[in-house]
Amino acid sequence: MQDHQEGDMRKDLWHIVDRLERILTGFIAILMGIVTIVVCWQVFDRYVLHKSPYWAEEFSVTIMMWMGLLGAACAVWTGDHMRLELLTKHLPARFGLILEILIDGAVIYFSYFLFKQGIELVNAMWTSQLSTIRLSIGITYLVIPISAAMMILFSILKIVKKASGANAISSQQETKNGGEDAR
Repeated sequence: MQDHQEGDMRKDLWHIVDRLERILTGFIAILMGIVTIVVCWQVFDRYVLHKSPYWAEEFSVTIMMWMGLLGAACAVWTGDHMRLELLTKHLPARFGLILEILIDGAVIYFSYFLFKQGIELVNAMWTSQLSTIRLSIGITYLVIPISAAMMILFSILKIVKKASGANAISSQQETKNGGEDAR
């Protein structure tokens, strides 16, 4: 009974995280649309009207940072980030799983570094302002610890999911082998 409840809680958690990833992906798509409009407007203004909005470049760079880092966090959850997939597919299932867990561990390690350094960068830059937008530079860099925290969370959950799946497979194999030995 307790295993069934834990399984339902895990499914609910995976569902919530899947939804969070989809919301982030939608947010990134909106940002991409906004930055596309701003850059097109900037190009039109510069080459047709011979004037350019002074704030468009800093705005675009800030939005692109947010898109890239939030997109990287989403890629960690969906498994679309750079990894050794070619190698893990050719290994026996157990070794491939171990390698995937080690890769997720490396992502956690890197993300922790990113989180720690990102917090320091945000704190150091919070009182400084962008020259054209009058926005704190700290807000520009705030995406670093936010996306790093998501990468850590997503990687931990992926390790738990892989480890619980490996345990289920192991127990099924033991049951199957036990059944064959009994014959």
